[in-house]
Amino acid sequence: MKLDLPTLSAVFAQLTAVLGALLLFSWTLNRRVQALAWWGATFLLVFCAMGLVLLAGGNKTADLLLVANCFLILSYGVLYTGCRVFNGRPVTMPSVVTGVILWCLASLVVLDNADARLAIVSAIGTTYAALSAWELLRYSRQPLTSQTFAVVLLSVLAVFNIFRGTLGFSLALAFWVDVPTPNWPGPVAFAMATFMPTLAFVFLSMAKEQLEWEYKHAAFADSLTGIPNRRAFFENAAVMIARRKAPVSCLLFDLDDFKAINDRFGHEVGDQVLVIFGRILSEHCPRGVFARLGGEEFAALVPLDGLAAEELADRIRRAFSSVNTIAQGAKVAVTVSAGCATGVNVPVERLLREADIALYRAKDGGRNVVTSFKGAEA
Repeated sequence: MKLDLPTLSAVFAQLTAVLGALLLFSWTLNRRVQALAWWGATFLLVFCAMGLVLLAGGNKTADLLLVANCFLILSYGVLYTGCRVFNGRPVTMPSVVTGVILWCLASLVVLDNADARLAIVSAIGTTYAALSAWELLRYSRQPLTSQTFAVVLLSVLAVFNIFRGTLGFSLALAFWVDVPTPNWPGPVAFAMATFMPTLAFVFLSMAKEQLEWEYKHAAFADSLTGIPNRRAFFENAAVMIARRKAPVSCLLFDLDDFKAINDRFGHEVGDQVLVIFGRILSEHCPRGVFARLGGEEFAALVPLDGLAAEELADRIRRAFSSVNTIAQGAKVAVTVSAGCATGVNVPVERLLREADIALYRAKDGGRNVVTSFKGAEA
């Protein structure tokens, strides 16, 4: 089956423009995913490159090829930048325009050589597509299923650019603004018509997944300290206890005289103290479950026996007491008391109750100490 190239190219150009507009529209609905704007611009730049060639018809001049390829290569740079933005990495202008600059410099020498033009544009496209795939794979902030598909598609795009640079093969006018053949075979046309919509759909899916992940993360995170909250603690603790057949220990921390700190220095300083302890807790419990339960109370569930857990709690206590927060020109002395309870396949609620009993003893015994629960206390 052979298809009319001008008609097919015009339809593909319109489809690319619609996809770009769709991505931009999605961005306007939720501007938290800035990458959608960059990816929408990518599709529109491809449309501009195709549009220039289509409008020129059979009168493609050297200057037109120069400008059209500039749009095409710029679309690759914008594509890569969108992937960086999606991962929360900064925008750098060199990453956007380096390819265009290289093409403009090379065009001074090879503009009249079709094979050399194809090789250079393909090499630049391969580099950008590979960098985009690597960016999404290496610097992913969340485990998104659709992001894996994006890496595959971008890798395919990189491989395609290698083939078209070496064999002169092209799936679409959008990727090579010099038309290589007057008639396109059916499989090539089908691949051309499906790749760009598929890529746009995957980008939209990534944005949706990222928002869902952020909303879920927000529901399980403490808004002040950034560490998990009470809800996350109970869910994660139940999972750890169910999976582990060896002892686990619950550490319950309560900041000493926290109300006095708030009353004397203000809630801003009190919030700073909470953030500091949350950071110390997360640094000392990389393999455990920890959270801010509420107010000045924090908890951790660690895969340790009683003695090791008590030693860990004491290290956390000493690390926190060594911190001096500066407020109103004076040092704020901060300390924390901790209770520890240990068990095997024991519900987290029971471990918390026992740790709370031990914590009460620590407070009653002078504060700034770690106390372990003894069975007779129950």
